[in-house]
Amino acid sequence: MSNTDLLGFDNSTAASSTPTSTPDSWQELLDKGDGYLTPAQRAAFETAIAMVIERLQITLGKAPTAAEQADRFDFSRYIGEMEERFVNDAKGLDELQQDAALTAARVIEHIADIISGRKN
Repeated sequence: MSNTDLLGFDNSTAASSTPTSTPDSWQELLDKGDGYLTPAQRAAFETAIAMVIERLQITLGKAPTAAEQADRFDFSRYIGEMEERFVNDAKGLDELQQDAALTAARVIEHIADIISGRKN
């Protein structure tokens, strides 16, 4: 499945970013769209969310290593190591799974920022 398939966009006829053309990315859809998703786009978005949830479960569901258990828990260090954990867990998988892993890491970082008061 290509990124285009996952996004639910058929770019074969989209020549430019006019209101009648199909957007090339989710960001373009947000920036220039009318706020609605086609059924295919909605299904693709739900598939993307499911992939991120799966990557969250895989990485966060792992038991801590013996070294991690021996160390005193440091929230900042734990969050700082999240991206590497997610990337390592998706190593060797297809590009979509790797993208989902990075997105999952960003979700965790965003939650950590909210918890620590860095974002509202």
